[in-house]
Amino acid sequence: MQYQSLFCFSGRDNGVRFAVISASVYLVLLLGCMLFGQSAGLLVLGCLLAPVLGLSAYRRMRDVARPSWHAGLVLIPLFLFSITLAYAASLVLSVVILLIAVLISLFFARLSPVGKVNFYHQGYAGPAVISASRVNRRRVEPSLYGDLAADNEYDAEESHAYEGVVEEKHHKRQTSSSSRLSGSMAMRQWSYWAKENRKLLLAVATGLGVLVLIAGLLELLSTDEEVKSELVAEISAKVPAQVRQEAKIPDGFSVLLENDVLIIRWLGEKRPAGELWSLASAKGDTSCAKLSFNDGSNYRPILVEHMPDTSIEARFSPLDTQGIISDIAIRGSIKLCGYDFSLKGSQSALSKNTAFRPYL
Repeated sequence: MQYQSLFCFSGRDNGVRFAVISASVYLVLLLGCMLFGQSAGLLVLGCLLAPVLGLSAYRRMRDVARPSWHAGLVLIPLFLFSITLAYAASLVLSVVILLIAVLISLFFARLSPVGKVNFYHQGYAGPAVISASRVNRRRVEPSLYGDLAADNEYDAEESHAYEGVVEEKHHKRQTSSSSRLSGSMAMRQWSYWAKENRKLLLAVATGLGVLVLIAGLLELLSTDEEVKSELVAEISAKVPAQVRQEAKIPDGFSVLLENDVLIIRWLGEKRPAGELWSLASAKGDTSCAKLSFNDGSNYRPILVEHMPDTSIEARFSPLDTQGIISDIAIRGSIKLCGYDFSLKGSQSALSKNTAFRPYL
């Protein structure tokens, strides 16, 4: 393949060549994703591949006599596909964008060429094609004379070999000069196009720079989020999980210990979950404002909540844990939130759990 033809503005690409270039660009992107992983480098790779695909589409539009701006349509799914690969977007979105790119490429590839092109060199017709020079072979005629014929044949073979070496050197020089000529033609085309489209080049360069900058910032932010999540996970792993120790009292309620915080829990009526009483705001159901024993002793709960499973939990200050457990063990009944509970058998239930024994 003449690599200069990939960056040519004046030539034409047939449908097969355009389809192959398009497929190769997306294949290189996928290979880059497999090699480098999901990073901003895929955006840089996409920006490097964009001129190859865009110029091929431009030459394809010249071949089918369509407006040149149609070539820009193939770049939209290319950049979107690069972004989805770089930032771990959903797989479905990446597949949809890839299908759109395939449909656009197939549509452009199947367009019929306009005008007569006698020859496509590897799907390309234009000034970058290197035409192979024809080498004229000298034919040696047979002779009827013995030794003279042999001598003439030997001389002819020697002369032919010498001419072959000369022609081979000439062919190499011609090929090298043709390659340099095509390269200089491509450079002149680039220079001319760049001079005519300075504003466009500046806009494209600015856009690519902004895109790479945004990609770097997004990657930096995502890295910071990952670091924060790791720190939170480490901190949460270091913080001991709150383990509840439970003692079930026969009359239908439970006494729980959660890191020295006493909780009284029982099943209530079906109602929306939420706060019933808070000592901090002194608002809510006033019947939940205090825990009353049959001997007249009272304790104020810090918070009373109706839980999603229809249970009611009353939390008390750790300063009251000792007194409440002792009273539950020796008193006859309690009243809280309009519910009356008997404490018969409470001491036996509490002593069965070793967590409550120090408070008895």
